[in-house]
Amino acid sequence: MLKVLVGIAIVGFTTLCGYLLSKKYRQRKQFFRQFKEFNERFLNEIAYYRRPIQEFASMYAYQGEFNELLQAYFSNLEERALNERKILDLPTYSFLKEDEKIVIADYFLMLGKGDSASQKNYFSSIKEVLMKYQNESTTVSKKYEDLYIKLGFLCGLFILILII
Repeated sequence: MLKVLVGIAIVGFTTLCGYLLSKKYRQRKQFFRQFKEFNERFLNEIAYYRRPIQEFASMYAYQGEFNELLQAYFSNLEERALNERKILDLPTYSFLKEDEKIVIADYFLMLGKGDSASQKNYFSSIKEVLMKYQNESTTVSKKYEDLYIKLGFLCGLFILILII
């Protein structure tokens, strides 16, 4: 009886490990989904309302790492006028690739700069890139998120078989 309880605990633990290992794929998928939504809303904002950027961003609730990124951007907004590349202290996330980090930094450097026509052109061009990142992250998440959980479960079952 004790072996069965220990085996069930091991299967639960290894499944949890698989779930935790797949966290970066969920984070990346959620980050790019929210980033794409933010870009769509900002394009609508440029075209119609033209409110100040902090007022616009406070109208919508974001979660997770994208919310942290927005908070860091707005907390450093006043200091950015001095030296944009240095003071743009955006959080770095391990689930982002280097080219994605560059696109994100450039995006936030352009946010709120220039007239509405140039911003509309720039953010419309970024729209395709964000769509590509979102589709890629969703595909990879579907593939690897379930894989890690199943591998964790199967590893636990293998250990359980070895114990019994």
